[in-house]
Amino acid sequence: MPDLDPADESEVEDGRVEKFIGIARTLVSDWPRFYPMLNPEAARFGIRAFKSELRSRAFAEFCVDYSDKPICGGNLALDYLIGSTVVEIAMNLRDQNSEFERDILKVLMAQSELLTVTHLLFLAKPGARARCDIPARKAVVAWAEREYGVRVEVRELGASAEAVLDIGDE
Repeated sequence: MPDLDPADESEVEDGRVEKFIGIARTLVSDWPRFYPMLNPEAARFGIRAFKSELRSRAFAEFCVDYSDKPICGGNLALDYLIGSTVVEIAMNLRDQNSEFERDILKVLMAQSELLTVTHLLFLAKPGARARCDIPARKAVVAWAEREYGVRVEVRELGASAEAVLDIGDE
């Protein structure tokens, strides 16, 4: 089989990322109590269970485990690494004390380990886009793109899943 040129590889990667998003959206529609705000302990359990089921469904689709890519000697992990795209399942992104900036830092640390990462995609509950559309977060996103070539994107799963905000363009 001939090697794909870089443009074809990018299209294949984009297709896998979009397919992964589709799997996540299907899981949201199947998942009981996806939307309700839960107490912190129940929320942690629910997010772990959601991530576990998403990992199983993604593996069944791709026959490759893209999840939990270790970085920094295994001390940190990227939720999913699909080609040059990191997908972070960020259910609490709409909360003030989310891991938004920490996840951007993880991507930059992955680059320092010579991983090619050009896109960070957050998948989150509705409300996350508005929380990320604030000056401080926009400044971090602009810096990551300008200095490291990482495009940061937030997509909401669920009721407003079609709404996509690419906060790096603003």
